[in-house]
Amino acid sequence: MTIAEKLKKLRELRRLTTAELAKLSGVHQTTISAIENKRHASPGIETVERLAKALNVSPLYFFEDRSRTPFDLIDNLPTEISDFLLSEESLPYLLLSKDAYAKGISSKTIEQLIKVLHDNQSEKKQSQVSKKIVNKKEVIL
Repeated sequence: MTIAEKLKKLRELRRLTTAELAKLSGVHQTTISAIENKRHASPGIETVERLAKALNVSPLYFFEDRSRTPFDLIDNLPTEISDFLLSEESLPYLLLSKDAYAKGISSKTIEQLIKVLHDNQSEKKQSQVSKKIVNKKEVIL
């Protein structure tokens, strides 16, 4: 992938316009457009560093052919997955997934665990609602 392709792909994944990326990076919007449209084939290192920082990637990503993101490796990644991966809140969940995978815990086991936890949580909430109803009846009586 070229610098132009990588830049455009990351910008679009982050759902940024060229104007928004320009504001975040301090790189002029026309420069960003020129890079993406291959009219500016070799941007300076300072420009690449600013863009990389705004897009939260290493500047090497743009220069190293072997540098890839999960978005480069998986075509047609569902939007909800890419949104999750891009959110800061996802990191603890990703680390847990990595740990479970390293320990040989199957995805089926994790699904079952989540179901049990969800069911217990639902039962707890239902119990609390029932107690409130009973308490209200006692007050009325």
